[in-house]
Amino acid sequence: MKHHITADAVKGWLADSDSIDRDDDFLFVDVDGETVAYVLSPTYVENDGRRIYRHMCRVDPAWHGKGLGKALLGWVVAYNTERAATLGPGTLQTTVDDNDPALVGLLDALGYRPAQHEADLVRRDLEHIPDKRLPDGVEIRPVDESHLRVIYEADRDAFADHWGSRPHTDSDWTEFLGFAHRDESLWKVAWAGERVVGQVRGFVNVEENERFDRKRGWAEFISTAADWRGRGVASALICETLRGFEQRGLEEAALGVHVENQTGAYRLYQNLGFEVINSSTSYERRLA
Repeated sequence: MKHHITADAVKGWLADSDSIDRDDDFLFVDVDGETVAYVLSPTYVENDGRRIYRHMCRVDPAWHGKGLGKALLGWVVAYNTERAATLGPGTLQTTVDDNDPALVGLLDALGYRPAQHEADLVRRDLEHIPDKRLPDGVEIRPVDESHLRVIYEADRDAFADHWGSRPHTDSDWTEFLGFAHRDESLWKVAWAGERVVGQVRGFVNVEENERFDRKRGWAEFISTAADWRGRGVASALICETLRGFEQRGLEEAALGVHVENQTGAYRLYQNLGFEVINSSTSYERRLA
């Protein structure tokens, strides 16, 4: 799936993240003053106690096949092996598009193995939206500024048992507030009394839509409280989000999901008219 991420969005993420050492966790490859490849490698501890040595590597397509990817992966393995001597053993982890066999081959040669699969899905129209209803006693309320912390904490708690979840910090709250495309008018938040039991925080990436000449809304940040799963909360909120997109003049909707999500989200989204357009795999290697 094609994405457009602005420099300001990257700056905001780096400024808010407490898992990145902004002095040491990067390596850039420059040619004649222009960056043609880079790798960044944050580290953090998940809720299950695993230390993750995460890394993201990118090479300009014009420089593919010249050994840069192999060199950067070699650096990241050596760098994190050295860090593990101080921080402790953990897991090297990265995510790769399934349509990039060269990079998959490099990871395989270095001992990485598939750990989790992800997919990007698109609903190509906003017609025939199913009539899904919230359970009795649950209602959608307009988002007020005073609701933000409650909504944030409900989302955090709902994902506490998911793959890859980690303890939240003050920087996560700051990142939530500073999300570049935040638009509460598109959020659909379900309340049971004074408790948030589900949410879909929809948004529109205007710059991305202009760049790729499309009218797409993102039905993302989908979560349901653990004791409310399986009761139709998520499906009703997604359908309301789609109607909100239609009213906004959009023409399609997209979202991403972990395929192995234990809540059955992958199948739910497909049943609501979303289809897979891209897939990726998270690869891991034990770091002693």
